[in-house]
Amino acid sequence: MDQHHFYGKILLYGLSALVLSRCKIPYEPKLKSSDTNVLVVEGYIDGSAPISLKLSRARKLTAGDTASPTRELHARVVVEDDHQDAYQLTEAGNGVYNMATILSLNSAYQYRVHIFSANGEEYLSDLVAVKTSPPIDTVGWAFKDDGVQLFLNTHDPANATTYYQWSCTETWEFKTPYDSYYEYVASNNTVIPRLVQVNTCWRSDTANLIFLGSSANLSSDVISQMPLALIPQHDPKISVLYSVLVTQYALDITAYNYWLSIANNTQHIGSIFDPQPNETPGNIHCVTNPAELVVGYIGAGNSSANRTFISNGSMPNGWNLPSTCTDTLVPNDPVSLKFFFSGGLYVPITEVVIRPGGPFVYSASIVPCVDCTLKGTNVKPFFWP
Repeated sequence: MDQHHFYGKILLYGLSALVLSRCKIPYEPKLKSSDTNVLVVEGYIDGSAPISLKLSRARKLTAGDTASPTRELHARVVVEDDHQDAYQLTEAGNGVYNMATILSLNSAYQYRVHIFSANGEEYLSDLVAVKTSPPIDTVGWAFKDDGVQLFLNTHDPANATTYYQWSCTETWEFKTPYDSYYEYVASNNTVIPRLVQVNTCWRSDTANLIFLGSSANLSSDVISQMPLALIPQHDPKISVLYSVLVTQYALDITAYNYWLSIANNTQHIGSIFDPQPNETPGNIHCVTNPAELVVGYIGAGNSSANRTFISNGSMPNGWNLPSTCTDTLVPNDPVSLKFFFSGGLYVPITEVVIRPGGPFVYSASIVPCVDCTLKGTNVKPFFWP
């Protein structure tokens, strides 16, 4: 090979690498001050479950920001139809507005949400038709290299749905390494038998990802092996028993494109091959100030749901990682009890007799190793087996 040709190729490759490395530029949009107090509306007018809407305000984020979201409080939220019927929601706190009963939707009507904020602003969503979801066929799971992958199968024999959205509400049972039979009473510096167990708890959470599917390019309205949430290896969610409630919503093409845009902006940004940030308007508008931006899309319809359980017994050996908790012995005298238990760092577990016929002491451990209510509730969910 000619030496000049060889060095020419090296130079070409180097310049190409330099150009490509400069193509990935951080996206830092310049926001107007008015863009940092945008009303965000989350929810769905559901005819199959109690309606719940969440109102909050967008705000500017800074490095290391850990502040809580700004909730929209003391608003009046009403669901309306195009036949002058209105149904007011009740404020539940923290920006959440609920309807206690299930609203029966008329498939011949259209529905919208009407919001009156505490500062006098008025917001309306567009009237939308009722879309009824077909039943979910199955919710399953499979082992992957990086954990347990949940998936879904569904279909519409009438070929009328085409566009789908799913939400996943997870609930799991977990236990502390130690089962405490005693509790400390600070008022008189004594240890008494525990009346309420704090060893077994349950916790629920909703997956924050947007799950969408479409059969528009298929010959029949079938969604097969749709990936949902991924549970990482060794996740304590499946340390005892895990449940996921999958709710399925039927969308129209406008709603689907909106949520697809939101998903692309939040879940698929980071490489030069991902979609670029874009702004797709929702269907909620400020009546008192038409120029004001509002984030959210309100749909209406009858959802369908499916719950499945996964037990720890189905996991491979080694799924539950060994506990790092240790216990210590606390002498049964006033000074020791106050030293170990009054500060709330240690919790008594049980009585321990050091030698036959001798005095007993208490075994104890730090609160996270004994009291599961730090991370969940010890009230068993009504649907738990």
